[in-house]
Amino acid sequence: MDSRKKPNPALFVITLGLVIGVFLLLHPLPTEAETSEPISQIQVPNPASDLWRNVRNRTTATQDPELRKVPPQILVQDLWQQVQGGQSEITGRTQSQGVDAGVLINTRGEQWRNFRMQTLVPYAGYLLVGVLIIIVLFYVVRGRIVIEGGRSGIKILRFSLSQRTVHWTVASTFVLLAVTGIILLFGRFALKPLLGGELFSSVAIVTKTIHDYVGPVFGVALVMQFFLFVRGNLPSFKVDLVWILKGGGMFGSHASSHCYNAGEKMWFWLAMLGGLLVVASGLVLDFPIFGQDRGVMGFAHVVHTMSAIVILAVALGHIFMGAIAVEGALDGMTTGYCDSNWAKEHHDLWYEKIEASSKEGTPSNP
Repeated sequence: MDSRKKPNPALFVITLGLVIGVFLLLHPLPTEAETSEPISQIQVPNPASDLWRNVRNRTTATQDPELRKVPPQILVQDLWQQVQGGQSEITGRTQSQGVDAGVLINTRGEQWRNFRMQTLVPYAGYLLVGVLIIIVLFYVVRGRIVIEGGRSGIKILRFSLSQRTVHWTVASTFVLLAVTGIILLFGRFALKPLLGGELFSSVAIVTKTIHDYVGPVFGVALVMQFFLFVRGNLPSFKVDLVWILKGGGMFGSHASSHCYNAGEKMWFWLAMLGGLLVVASGLVLDFPIFGQDRGVMGFAHVVHTMSAIVILAVALGHIFMGAIAVEGALDGMTTGYCDSNWAKEHHDLWYEKIEASSKEGTPSNP
């Protein structure tokens, strides 16, 4: 009986594979450029091969005799500068269907990112901080504007229930959009170092979801507010110009006004026109299913952010004046009524109209 062990076929195959692997590592197969014989007889032309050779600093043959005189490195450099600068749209053909599917190199996304990080975010922060500083300085220098004659106790209807309901709907959705928008715009710099990457990612996802769903509600309420308040905010050029020249009477003589002064009218039209840009660009970002390419999306984002930041900056002043700086200003939007002495001091032309009509309690501006 033969006591010798029989050879193990599996062990033999593994050993042979290791030997071949080590040999290939030490002596790799010749590349296509090192052999005169093609590896495969089947050649599939690639329309982008010449471009990629240029991008990778490889030399390509050209049919233009003039370009043959130019060193290949110069041609590659010019090509890449065009691509980086977005001066040429390099496209190809693909079986994939979709927006920008045939674009070989798309640098618009990188251009948008650089503008957002290097220009949009810093200057938006400067604007908001600057407005807050101005508000604090105004309060320190001017102080609270009280009703000089004191409260009379006589109430005049200023805003109807429908006006107040729509106004607070716009205001509440605007504040929610402002808070979530600030988190999305500045959160990477302000919150991520405090919360950490994982927690901030969860906060950003929830914030973006709230922002996306509240935006259309704000748009509908904004349209309703336009029709409810536009009549009283039409310009009265002579009265409004005098009010502006007197600075609203904040630091000098009395400035007359109708139901809305020139400052309130300017805020109304800024909110309406700027809000239209915010809503329209926000819908483009909310529903990227109508053929918007990367360039359109980037442009919509820039318009959306810039318009929202400008409106927010002015809104901070509006909130400050209505809720803190001017005594009695908030009463009309919370109860619907304002004190007669407040109306006489801030909207004397409107008060005179109410007094002349002898219809106390009748709203002057539907």
